Amino acid sequence: MKNAFLQNGYFRFHIFAAVVFLAFAGIFARLFWLQVVSAEKLEKMSEEQLETDIRRNNPRGRIVDRDGEEMAVSIMTSSLYVDPQEMVDSAESRKQGQQRDERRISVDLLAPVLKMDAEELYGMFLTEGRFLWVKRTMDPKEADIVRQVVRENRLPGLHFIEESKRYYTKKRTAAQILGFVGTDDVGLSGIELLEDHVLRGAETRHSRLLDALGRQLPGSDKDAQQQNCSTVYLTIDSRIQYVLEEAMDNAIVHTSSRGAAAIIMDPYTGEIFGMASRPTFDPNSFGDYPPESWNNKGISMIYEPGSVIKPLVGCMGLTEGLITPNTLFQDNGSIRVADRVINNWDKKRNGLVPFSTVIKDSINTCMVQLGLELGAQRMIYYSKKFGLGLPTGIDLPGEENGILYNPDEMYESDVATMAIGQGIAVTPIQVLQAICAIANGGELLQPYIVKKVVASNGNIISEGGRKVVRRVISEDVAAQMREMMKMVVAEGGGRTAAIKGYRIAGKTGTAEKLAEQGGYAEGEYISSFVGFVPVEKPRYVMIVMLDTPQGAFYGSQVSAPVFRDTLQQVLAAKGVQPSDGEDLPSFDKIELPEKGEIPEARLPQMEPLQDGKVRIPDFTGLDMRQTAEVLQQGHLRLKPNGSGYAKRQNPPPGSELPEGATVEIWFE
Repeated sequence: MKNAFLQNGYFRFHIFAAVVFLAFAGIFARLFWLQVVSAEKLEKMSEEQLETDIRRNNPRGRIVDRDGEEMAVSIMTSSLYVDPQEMVDSAESRKQGQQRDERRISVDLLAPVLKMDAEELYGMFLTEGRFLWVKRTMDPKEADIVRQVVRENRLPGLHFIEESKRYYTKKRTAAQILGFVGTDDVGLSGIELLEDHVLRGAETRHSRLLDALGRQLPGSDKDAQQQNCSTVYLTIDSRIQYVLEEAMDNAIVHTSSRGAAAIIMDPYTGEIFGMASRPTFDPNSFGDYPPESWNNKGISMIYEPGSVIKPLVGCMGLTEGLITPNTLFQDNGSIRVADRVINNWDKKRNGLVPFSTVIKDSINTCMVQLGLELGAQRMIYYSKKFGLGLPTGIDLPGEENGILYNPDEMYESDVATMAIGQGIAVTPIQVLQAICAIANGGELLQPYIVKKVVASNGNIISEGGRKVVRRVISEDVAAQMREMMKMVVAEGGGRTAAIKGYRIAGKTGTAEKLAEQGGYAEGEYISSFVGFVPVEKPRYVMIVMLDTPQGAFYGSQVSAPVFRDTLQQVLAAKGVQPSDGEDLPSFDKIELPEKGEIPEARLPQMEPLQDGKVRIPDFTGLDMRQTAEVLQQGHLRLKPNGSGYAKRQNPPPGSELPEGATVEIWFE
């Protein structure tokens, strides 16, 4: 019996030990599985249960003009989001036996403030997720009201987080150049799109910890460290851009044009000083404007250039040795080419005229004769050399190509019409680039608008610069054409572009507008003027294009005056001296008053007023540059007359003027 009992106990011990061993082995295996095999998965599950995070971008980098003046910056704003699972009655309410539908109460209180549909908002609050945006990048005033409503009514589940919002400091100025960004800080057009990879802030994580019931633990908000982004410097000069924008607005008002574009470029470097397009928009609220206003017509509008192309055709003839400025042409007022009759724009018959007069008076019949002598192959070859019908490569998105003939498929009538700027399609920037080659002595330069990109530590990431695409014409040919284009403004159809005291070269252009369904739109024209100043060593080359002006439509009537009024202010603001020998002394030959030039520190100042207006001072004794600087303080426009020092002004000193008003000043 004893041996049996011992044997039986021994057996039970082994059974018990085995069970314990297996139990511990199972526990160990389970722990191994949880701690090692499934560790990463479980850790992620734990984070999802105990921690919620929101990913957001750091503020975008700045966009500034050539002198560092801010044009686009990012500011911090409040965004509202909801955790629907938190929208339940509070424990205090339940203890008091109160029944509250937190979702419905929140909707009733917030929908009017947020200007949102109540049922749409209620649908958001019914979702099963833990995070949902309600409204992003709110205005500070709106965010303050919402905070007060949430706090005073103890609305659960509603939280704020700071996000960056793009702000364009100059509103509509350079809108198509700068572009805009979407809600997630992604560039959608303009420089914002082109340089998005350097402007966009790195994504960071904003997290908060939750307890077992899904409630946020106090003090658990954590933000990843923000990173500073790069700054994009443009070639744009804010002062020139401001004058250009004002000129475009005035042109639209006075001509009732459907659209407009203007560009100012440095002919020796390719830098764009100013570029404006109409219609336009405010990128701070781009969604409130039609998409058509987002387009930059300066690089995207394709049109027949008309007579502004004639100097280029003239350069072709000079280069090929077919003509000189004195070569005589017979003008009979009209010319028949195949089955087409081409008349002069003014219907006049000029008889025997030198080619310089052909350019000066824009005589169609003589240009047709030159075009036919050049022939299709040479016309297309040189047009491509000048960059017509081809993208310029400017660093802006949305540039169009244009249209040129296939020379092997051209008829005589095609060659004839091309010589007067019809039958081909170009963009304003292409015409400007080509005319710059005449202004600078024969080199075709690639226009550019990004001056440099600078990292947050000051290092230059990339830098724009002068880029010669190719030499198009010789310096001698360019010089001859500059003199002929100077006659256009001094004696010909471009006299409305003249600025007293400065030698200007240019060319007008008026072309029938292409219809969307093909052919030409009856009674609709594209009016343009392109020119440069001063002729001796051009500082600025400018093109003005007006789309479908009403009433007067010739380039000399509507576009040339815009050129004059714009560059007159630019030259004054930049202190460009008048040319010698135009019945006006240059600045360096003017005898200063006995008291000498007014020191910069003593320049009179604008007096800002509470209603947004300014009170103008007495400008007597200031030169043009000083006057322009003072007027810029109040964003006023200068209309100068004469040269020297200010003698009288209209309106008189002490007048109160709104932003954008014009002050006319007589200099002697």
